[in-house]
Amino acid sequence: ASSGLGEVVSLGGAFGLLHYLDYRPTHDVDARWSGDATPAQRKRVVEVVSDALAAHGEIREREWGEVVSVELLRERRTVFSFQIAERSAQLKDSVPAGWTDVQLDSLDDVIASKMAALVERGAPRDYRDIYAVCEAEIVSAEACWRLWRMRGERAGGSTSVARAKLAVTTHLKRIEEHRPLDSIADERQRFAAEKTRNWFSGAFLNAAVD
Repeated sequence: ASSGLGEVVSLGGAFGLLHYLDYRPTHDVDARWSGDATPAQRKRVVEVVSDALAAHGEIREREWGEVVSVELLRERRTVFSFQIAERSAQLKDSVPAGWTDVQLDSLDDVIASKMAALVERGAPRDYRDIYAVCEAEIVSAEACWRLWRMRGERAGGSTSVARAKLAVTTHLKRIEEHRPLDSIADERQRFAAEKTRNWFSGAFLNAAVD
């Protein structure tokens, strides 16, 4: 923001979700380039982020596909990353973050991206994020699926609900096999995991309609 680059990127991912629901910490920032960001502005953003992080440890810059990542390393381990990617689809215009002069993904776009991650990647945090926003009644399970479909249509990707449900079920089964409930020693964590898994297997999948 102080470099006049606040409109070049739009913050999203778990960091963007914190603006709407502060329920878990994150050590990474995911962002998207704005549609009119010039090559010079993009280069400058990477420089600004790298310079800011350089005082805290070793910096590594990586690029793959349409993603550029600036990473902070300590003892050869990545402890923070700032990743910026091309935007494949946008449902609503980005909004001012409020606490600084930087753009933030709309709630619809944050949830749609989280749904895409849930279907495509299915990491435990993807399940926790979608469950948290629905449990907080920020959005319904039906709306999550609707936003996922809208994003898929605009991005030119698959909008097959049957395939998406199979993917969610398969990822969840992998998580359950990797960490069975009886292996979770903490009673509260075990109860939370069981509740979340049951919700996805029942209410969430049942909310998806063709």
